[in-house]
Amino acid sequence: LTLGYAEASRHPVTATAEHHPISPWAIVPPLLAIVLAFLTARLVLSLSLAVLAGAVVAAGPSPLTFLPHAAVHYFWEATFTEAFNLYILAFTVLLLGLVGLAARAGGVQGIVEWLARYAKGAGSTKLVAMAMGLAVFFDDYANTVLVGSTMRPLTDARRISREKLAYIVDSTSAPVAGVAMISTWIGYEVGLLSAVAHGLGLSTEGYPLFFAALPFRFYCFFTLVFVLVLLVSGRDFGPMLAAERRAAHEGLTLAPDARPLSSRTFGAIEPAPGVPHRAQVALWPIAVVLLVTLLGLFWDGGGFHAVAEDPGAIVSVTAWREAFAAAENSTLVLSVAAGAGSLVLFGIVLLRRLLPLREAAATYGKGVLSMSLAVVVLTLAWAMKAVCDDLGTGLLLVAMLRDVLSPAVVPLAVFGLSAVIAFATGTSWGTMGILIPTAVPLAYYVGGEPVTVMAMAAVLDGAIFGDHCSPISDTTVMSSIASGCDHLHHVRTQIPYAVTSMGLAGVFGYAWNGLGWGYALGWLAGGAALVAVVTLLGRGVERAEP
Repeated sequence: LTLGYAEASRHPVTATAEHHPISPWAIVPPLLAIVLAFLTARLVLSLSLAVLAGAVVAAGPSPLTFLPHAAVHYFWEATFTEAFNLYILAFTVLLLGLVGLAARAGGVQGIVEWLARYAKGAGSTKLVAMAMGLAVFFDDYANTVLVGSTMRPLTDARRISREKLAYIVDSTSAPVAGVAMISTWIGYEVGLLSAVAHGLGLSTEGYPLFFAALPFRFYCFFTLVFVLVLLVSGRDFGPMLAAERRAAHEGLTLAPDARPLSSRTFGAIEPAPGVPHRAQVALWPIAVVLLVTLLGLFWDGGGFHAVAEDPGAIVSVTAWREAFAAAENSTLVLSVAAGAGSLVLFGIVLLRRLLPLREAAATYGKGVLSMSLAVVVLTLAWAMKAVCDDLGTGLLLVAMLRDVLSPAVVPLAVFGLSAVIAFATGTSWGTMGILIPTAVPLAYYVGGEPVTVMAMAAVLDGAIFGDHCSPISDTTVMSSIASGCDHLHHVRTQIPYAVTSMGLAGVFGYAWNGLGWGYALGWLAGGAALVAVVTLLGRGVERAEP
């Protein structure tokens, strides 16, 4: 490892983990995508041009081959030959079809009317949305689709902007799933931590390392605290304040120039005339999705084999954690769960004679078709990830910084580097895959085990920052879809909040602890700083009667 780092230091633009050359132009495609998206407000055009630019760079001395290279390698192979991506698409479209049919059958309206008992005003409605986001902790994709689609009619009725709903949905998806003890994320995180621990000769396994790093996950926890402070105080600032005032005063939950990613939103799918509004019509299929997901992950990770040997393992938290960590087909399980929930919903609708079969199938198809534009964006986002992998974007950023670090600044530097890579590439898992094997060994050799644990947390948190707010992140895109929000409006209004949480996590988390100023004191100072920011910068939104 030491020789590898020395070699990379001498030749920072030619050494990669896969022995492919790192292009000195590797930063151009993601930077071009982000700049064009903000300047033109045309996400598909921006991503397409950025992927083509990456194909030109990758083509090297044969630039005329960039078009077939882009079409085959970046668009086709990166999306449609990757089972992981296909299962994500299947899960998303099936779940959106389920929610669309549940809306037509009166189930979603029943949930809305039930939640309305607790959501008396705009403030309590937003708190209900956050509580739902925390409850669906086991997967960020399920979280965004379920919470956004379910809460959207209710937040519209309370004159809450789509931007604010998208922010709540996005902020309680990846930041929650990334730190949950049982989630689809933890298996990937633990696998990476286990591999690097074995490479360094540490006796500690991945799960103990995950729990050792958990108290240093400052960005995830600061984000959740920040959301709660904003909602309880009723204050906002920056572009979000303007969006909330527009919705409150003018009744415009979407800006006049908004282009929601969903070409057809569930807000347009009204309950069929004469259909009773019963929450259980939607809750039973959703419960099936959750149950099949949990049991599927438990089975995939060998949990039932452990139960066969020891029946008490079925109620053991350790057994469930280990099974979730060992699960290798989480996205397949999610897609099967969405299909099972859809079948249950069709059964309920037909047996109760809520809708005829033809209308039920047409409504389900309408929900699936609402993903048409989003599928294009997700495909382009995955193509951009393939471009960054091909050119070595993340490794180039690592090579630029790793020779100028001291132990005190390693956690902060790793956190910042991870955030930049994740924001530029739009992939949290890709960022983890790049930095866990590279930055964590570097931290170990520079500062020993205490710095290593903080560096692990810093990589995971920085990656989640990018997943949370990068305009080319799939979960950011999906939050916009589920909330029916213009994607770039969502990104613009969310970034000031995400950057605030990131800055405070960097100062009172990684810098503070890197200097050894006191762990508990850093948490208290960071929490106080969050409240101070909202108090000093935030302004209340006076709401007119709906």
